[in-house]
Amino acid sequence: MRSFPLLLTAAAAGLARASNWESDVTVTATSTRTHTVCPVTQVLTCDASGPTDVGAGNGWHPGQGNNGAEDYWASLWNEQKSKYGIGNGGNTATATGAHPDNGFGHGHGGHGGHGSTPSTTAGGSGPTDTGGNGGNGGNGGNGGNGSGPSSSYSYTSPTTSGGSGPTSSSTATTSGSGTCATYTPVKNATDDYCNSASDRSVWCDNKDINSDYYTDYKTGVTRKYTLTITNTTLVFDGTGPKLALAINGQVPGPVIEANWGDMVEVTVINQLQDNSTSIHWHGIRQLNTNDQDGVPGVTECGIAGNGGSRTYKWHANSYGTSWYHSHTFAQYGDGIRGPIVIHGPATSDYDYDMGTVMIDDTFPITAAAMASRIAHVGPGGSFNTLFNGMNKNPDGTAPGGTPFSWGVKPCKKHLFRIINSSAQNSYIVGFDNHTMTVIAADFVPIVPYETTTLNIATGQRYDVIVQMDQAPSSYYVRAVIQTGCPSGGANSGLGTANAIINYEGATPVTPVISTSITNVTANICQDEPLASLVPYLEKPAGTVTAFQGSASTIPAGSVTSVATNDDGTVFQWYINNAVINVNYSQPTLQTLAQGSSNNSLVSNPVVLNQANQWVYFVIQNQFFASHPMHVHGHDISVLGTGTGTFTSDLVSSLNFDNPTRRDTVMLQGSPGPGFPAGYTVIGFETDNPGAWLMHCHISWHVDGGLALQFLERPDDIPAKQYVNQAFEDECSALSAYENSNPQGAKLAGQSGLKARGYTDELDIEVFRPDAKIDIHKYRKRYSHRHLH
Repeated sequence: MRSFPLLLTAAAAGLARASNWESDVTVTATSTRTHTVCPVTQVLTCDASGPTDVGAGNGWHPGQGNNGAEDYWASLWNEQKSKYGIGNGGNTATATGAHPDNGFGHGHGGHGGHGSTPSTTAGGSGPTDTGGNGGNGGNGGNGGNGSGPSSSYSYTSPTTSGGSGPTSSSTATTSGSGTCATYTPVKNATDDYCNSASDRSVWCDNKDINSDYYTDYKTGVTRKYTLTITNTTLVFDGTGPKLALAINGQVPGPVIEANWGDMVEVTVINQLQDNSTSIHWHGIRQLNTNDQDGVPGVTECGIAGNGGSRTYKWHANSYGTSWYHSHTFAQYGDGIRGPIVIHGPATSDYDYDMGTVMIDDTFPITAAAMASRIAHVGPGGSFNTLFNGMNKNPDGTAPGGTPFSWGVKPCKKHLFRIINSSAQNSYIVGFDNHTMTVIAADFVPIVPYETTTLNIATGQRYDVIVQMDQAPSSYYVRAVIQTGCPSGGANSGLGTANAIINYEGATPVTPVISTSITNVTANICQDEPLASLVPYLEKPAGTVTAFQGSASTIPAGSVTSVATNDDGTVFQWYINNAVINVNYSQPTLQTLAQGSSNNSLVSNPVVLNQANQWVYFVIQNQFFASHPMHVHGHDISVLGTGTGTFTSDLVSSLNFDNPTRRDTVMLQGSPGPGFPAGYTVIGFETDNPGAWLMHCHISWHVDGGLALQFLERPDDIPAKQYVNQAFEDECSALSAYENSNPQGAKLAGQSGLKARGYTDELDIEVFRPDAKIDIHKYRKRYSHRHLH
């Protein structure tokens, strides 16, 4: 068992005072355990000796319990504050069994609005609370009677009286920095039915941080959600209402939460007026559930608008932080996106789980219009960057919007789950004057390391712990665009998007914006160093001998301007010497179910026939633009990256022992035209039969064709099982929906995220700020394009 060393990446200057960023220096240190019992809802009221009452388990959000349906993200939007549970509170949180799905309170009765005195029935999994006023934020209140089924776990929680909370015997302290000479963890006997107060590394069912999450582990619990997608207008940054595609009335959508090993069922109802849709569960491996991956034209046809629906079912076989988003059209850029949290053990301890931090970009026109403009005239900048759907307006002046903010407790350790869910931008993220301890990259727990700056590309996620060890005040959390990447844009203030952390006990103030921060990102477009991203669970990636005998090169990133017979001249992006062009009405799985062995019927395939063998690919960039490459169905092993052309002389530099594993990695470009572009070397084991996309996660690039399909063990894909009656019904409903429009006809030229080259005569119309596109109105004209 590993002994929890820390890899510390030291940077001499923090974001707030950086005039330059130093290169990473790796040193070793020893960490000690921290723990918490305080839900996020009590972050400013939870006493260090124990919360007023235990209420919900740490890290869980309301939204499934009685009166708790208005969940975390809805409260953020409606109140424009970092609050939980905007419902009226519940008088009783009734636990009906051992660890029921009652408000996702980890068996502690859930949490919601400010409730009256809560209680649980005898034998329930929540703590019995015979006193108190319901707790701050409705602790133990209206999270009861959740919509999900009961769990088979048996757990007896402690009983609190008057909400004082039990305490633990732990007295561990660590040396701190800043204003914290010593650090004392928040104390309580139990804060979460799977974590003890003294150890974040443990989990249920004798699992812990050393357990192999690539083995099949199932809890028997199913978490159920419903997402309804609608056309609406929302105000994000004070610049006025914008057309948006909302989930349950909000952007980002509600958090999808589960425990490691749970099953998740999400019913998606599409009430869009003029688009079909789909939902991809980013980073979920979909082991033996390829048909649930949510990619129209590959794993399904798509969900018809005006009331079409389907239920996705998948297994949370990994844990950590991710997100879900539409894989249709340019829709996620207009709002069809939301966070995923799979709770599990961690490689370092913390006091408070602050939830997810979604970093998004917005545009002066709809994402659909933006895609059309970029396809015809080239890259365009974003209008603003949002934290959890909020920010000031782009020039940073009042009254232009409200930055997202968190309340934090001095000297305590706070977990932030950072997600880059933007359509085009890579960022550098940091907390002014504070250091981050990074504990997970994508869905992979890593050996912790410290840094003051975090590079995060589109589609990537990092879990970071920040100790609030500075003088109590207000500090910016910054997201700065990496200007060396293909896209860019304006941000709130002077080139940096800002959220705020407010220390408890300090008068909230608006921090001063530093102008130097914008100067240090010129020509930067990079991932976190692979040397920093060391998986805690060690896994070799085959052997160098196997690599030398089987590695293939995939050329990627070349772009051409192509004349069409119906859409003028458009830009197309190539990978594997081809442009993907899937057909929504004939998905890959349906083609396979019909027994076709003709790979020409599958757009841009890479066929992998061998079972349980390591396969290796050198992705060689052919253009100066960098690309965040996302692989479905696998955590890929990243054996190496670099600039220039990969040659046999570089094989010795590759890491096969325990390389970085993740699902999204940057394919490096070059400093500019005339300089060599870069390469990324990946590998994975063929242990998951299916049709899996690999694509650039810049929306406009995959729209332009930069995607391929790994046909992994096609003979072992249970395509006929996947293409069942429900599958056929979805396709029939989509066809009927499209044909209900007088112009009818499918749009065959739809790629991994949306349709390429769907408009020319709309150019003037769609570039209005309030424009939207009815793609079905133009389906017939642009359904079968031919290139000159």
